[in-house]
Amino acid sequence: MKNSIRVHNVLDYLGRNILGREDKALLVMSLAPHVSQDELDAFLSDWEIDKAPVQSVILLAHLMKTHPSLSFPEKIQPRLKGVLTYCRFQSLKLVAHFSRIASALNQAQIPFVLLKGGAMKVYRPDFPRWMGDIDILVERGDFDRAEKVAEKLGYTPFRSLHSVDFRLAGTQEGIVDLHRYIEMHTGREEVYNRDLVNRSHLQEVFSAQGLLPCREDMVFISLVNLYKNLADHTSTDSVLNTFYDLHYLIDNPLGFDWTLVRENASRTGTDMQIWLAASFVASVFPKLFPPELLSGWVDPEEADVQCVRLLYRREVLSPLREEIGEFNVCKAFRQIRPLGGYLGKRARFFFLKRLKGVQSQMQVLRHRGFMEE
Repeated sequence: MKNSIRVHNVLDYLGRNILGREDKALLVMSLAPHVSQDELDAFLSDWEIDKAPVQSVILLAHLMKTHPSLSFPEKIQPRLKGVLTYCRFQSLKLVAHFSRIASALNQAQIPFVLLKGGAMKVYRPDFPRWMGDIDILVERGDFDRAEKVAEKLGYTPFRSLHSVDFRLAGTQEGIVDLHRYIEMHTGREEVYNRDLVNRSHLQEVFSAQGLLPCREDMVFISLVNLYKNLADHTSTDSVLNTFYDLHYLIDNPLGFDWTLVRENASRTGTDMQIWLAASFVASVFPKLFPPELLSGWVDPEEADVQCVRLLYRREVLSPLREEIGEFNVCKAFRQIRPLGGYLGKRARFFFLKRLKGVQSQMQVLRHRGFMEE
């Protein structure tokens, strides 16, 4: 590809923009089986709790809990303990509402698969985790019935193409995000549903019976979401969670079947997404994945094309979408003044989103300073 960019340059750019030096140091330290006092003191000498991402504070609080022999400064100990207490309180409140919906789904004989952070909380209940809501997936034939079950309980639905986010009535506080499929932007997402359900195992999840995905499916879903997060200006918190989850899921005595992850990617058309997300993880933690996993998986020129598209979505479309805010025109007419600016941004977003040519996208990126001539 003429004027192509190299994958390692994009990975380096993403790493510098998402994870700071302190974030990487904390990840390494929190995942290490042994941490010395000197390592901790060196880290804390430059670390400021008021400027740190929430998940960094949670990781450090968990480190304090799991390494009682380490000495932490007196001025931050109460705040770290407070974070653990707050996460526990938030989880209990969220789980109480989730259990109400899940029990109603059980009574209606609607099976559901627990996803993302909720599933990780079942896998690893001792880890303090901030969850905005709990994600579940039901099969296509059960989706409408499941939506009605939650609505009858008094929760307010906010619908999108692939999910319904149920919130506490009169608030923006999410409880359950009910999915038809896991969004991948390939048009082949739903082919994965049946395999995901068949490989999941039934167990008690937060006082109800639900399906828990196997570790390989958990890793696949984590990498799918990581790619979306990379393309949509994710928060550092989300990426720190993903790294911590992947390390836990992969590093286990039962072994790990990478073939299953690659088969999932092939069936859903997400080979390039999974490869790029895994490459990003490997650029930070080279030893997490087997060396042969990423070699020979995708065509190098196609990888360059995908990197252009990822950067274009991240640096051009995502910021503009954030500026626009409300995409429902009727709601926007009621809420936004003046309308001229809103309509102008909508028209620009409409044009830029349909700029499919890679060379055209590269030109926009160069013009905005994200690529060199």
